Amino acid sequence: MKSNYNLPFTNKTEDQIVFQNPWHSQLFAITVQMSEKGNFSWKEFVEVFGESLKKHRSLSKNLDGSNDYFSCWLNALEEILIIKKISNKDTLVLLKEDWTQAYLSTPHGKPVNIKYRSV
Repeated sequence: MKSNYNLPFTNKTEDQIVFQNPWHSQLFAITVQMSEKGNFSWKEFVEVFGESLKKHRSLSKNLDGSNDYFSCWLNALEEILIIKKISNKDTLVLLKEDWTQAYLSTPHGKPVNIKYRSV
């Protein structure tokens, strides 16, 4: 039997949808796993994420908890990867370009395969 307690940082209960899009949950899981593997502490990530949220609020003043919130999360993850020298801006730009090209050229319903170029 499922309980109906509220999940942290949401107004949802555990039997309701927490992530609105698959990439939201994937981004969250990647970030948690990278932290658990010791790439950065959760405290470090939260600090960078907080700054990302502040920047977004100063530009648009509104976060609805959907794509805008997770775009801030992605920006924070990219920033901490650069800070920790796990990656660099050039590599992240290439990865985004490669992913976009692969996504746009993949037939609907087929898995996306990235042909990654290294820097």
